[in-house]
This record gives sequence, structure tokens and C-alpha cells, in this order.
Amino acid sequence: MKKFIISAILFIAFIQFITIDIEALIPSNPKDEIIAPSNIKAILKRSCYDCHSNNSVIPWYGSIAPFSWYVRSHINDGRKVLNFSTFNTLDKEKQKKALEDIQESIVIRMPLSTYLWMHSNAALNDNDKKALKDWIKSKDQ
Repeated sequence: MKKFIISAILFIAFIQFITIDIEALIPSNPKDEIIAPSNIKAILKRSCYDCHSNNSVIPWYGSIAPFSWYVRSHINDGRKVLNFSTFNTLDKEKQKKALEDIQESIVIRMPLSTYLWMHSNAALNDNDKKALKDWIKSKDQ
């Protein structure tokens, strides 16, 4: 049992040296960020920006392997799908598609349930979802 505990401690210590860097991005220009009314921007910042912007806040466990691998890979993946910090650099068709995807994502899976375990304040309530959907509809007109 003693050997197992020592081996486990050494293993945990060793994996701390294996890191996944957050994809390097050029610091965003404020004019490239998504333009939205303040209430919509507040919802996006509270529920989406940690994974879908250049303004990610890495939680304390995001520096401890193997959790850091999971957190950082999700941020990288989230930014590839949609980055609100660079939204206005997309052409109009891609912006329209991204907004349609947001509308679908908030119904199906976003924010991820695994994210909500530690960030319950990021949950979208019915009013948040309605506000986002109404705002997206208004962008179509």
C-alpha cells in the first residue's frame, strides 16, 4: 500500500509538467468584439466568454493536471467554434451562421453541464434564453 501511495504521488507530481497551452491569439481589438446591447453582452460574458472569447478566466483547478488539460482544451475548442472577441472580423454570412448556431446551442447544450458544475451562475434561465433568441431574431431583420 505504501508503494502505491508513493507511486500515485510521484505520478501526480510528474503529470503537472505536461501542459496544454491555451491557443495563442493576438490580443483582440475592441472593434472586433461582438456588438450587442448591454443586457445581451452581460449574458454572453457571464455564460459564454470563458470558452468563447480571448477573455477566458482560468479557474484555480485549471492549473492542476489533469483538470488543466480538460479546461484548456475546451477553451481552445470553444474559440475555434466561436470567438466573441473576433466576431466582427467574420464576414456577414459567417456572423449570421454563428448567430443561428448560438440560438441552437443554447437550447441543446450550452453552457456545458460540466462547466456548470463549478460555474452555476453561468446557467441560462428562460429569460436569458428568450433575450438571446429575441436579439438574434432582431439581427435577421
